[in-house]
Amino acid sequence: MPTRSRATALWVKETFKQNRSMLSWMVPPDGLTAAGTTDRGADRVIKTWYRILHLGLLIAAGAAPAEAATAAQVVHVRLSMSNVYLLKGARGPVLVDSGSKNEMAPLVAALAEEGVRIEDLRAVILTHGHADHAGLAAEIRRRSGAVLIAGRGDRLMMAAGVNDPVTPTGLFARLILMFPLDARYEPFSADIEVDTELDLSVYGLAGRALPMPGHTPGSLVVVLDDGRAFVGDMILGGWLGGALFPHRAGEHYFHQNVAQNHANIVALAKRPIRQYFLGHGGPVSAQSVRENFALGAVVH
Repeated sequence: MPTRSRATALWVKETFKQNRSMLSWMVPPDGLTAAGTTDRGADRVIKTWYRILHLGLLIAAGAAPAEAATAAQVVHVRLSMSNVYLLKGARGPVLVDSGSKNEMAPLVAALAEEGVRIEDLRAVILTHGHADHAGLAAEIRRRSGAVLIAGRGDRLMMAAGVNDPVTPTGLFARLILMFPLDARYEPFSADIEVDTELDLSVYGLAGRALPMPGHTPGSLVVVLDDGRAFVGDMILGGWLGGALFPHRAGEHYFHQNVAQNHANIVALAKRPIRQYFLGHGGPVSAQSVRENFALGAVVH
């Protein structure tokens, strides 16, 4: 499939970069042939065989990228409008979500406290295409070359650079819609569009990105093998955007499809997830999710 092919190509590129110095001795000197002459025809043959051997070693060095993935350190970056998460994986830093368009300065400062520059970022995984989560994606890619990963269902929204309409889930949400909100941001297209499970081991993360449309058509979640999940706005932590009781799981103010979003929560509760990292408030425990969404006992 195109998505898997793109991911594979990026993995090969990154693996080559990581192993280039180790394998550089395999590149023959210019003009070398089996007879030590400068015959161009023989030179091409020898170089071709060296490249084949080079590629074989490259594949052997990176044929099991999942083995290089480790449990990532998670840094919770609280911006004014949403949460961003810095994942320190085995192959460099990765962001989950990017923040709003006017929050580059506080994001840079927060990363600097962890010894990370914007230019160091390997990838940005967007849980969805709303302005408070994807607003800085285009600028981050421009400054760092980071790979942007997002759900295919949000392609048109991200290309337009403006939030799609959503359905309020309660009275407070309807009141919010009465205030003018800037839902615009710099348009962009994702480098990898997720429409099926995406292995994240190429980025040094033991986990995967799963498409879970509901909050938006292209919403996705990042589920790490150690039981931590990054779910964006599938769930809200506490009240007033997480200002009060941030560790209490609850219904987010808006969804594109409320019923489908709830079905996603049920599906995740059946997985061995112990902690949920949210777009607003949080983190929340698996127990809080089960209790506040009346899921009862769930068998994994």
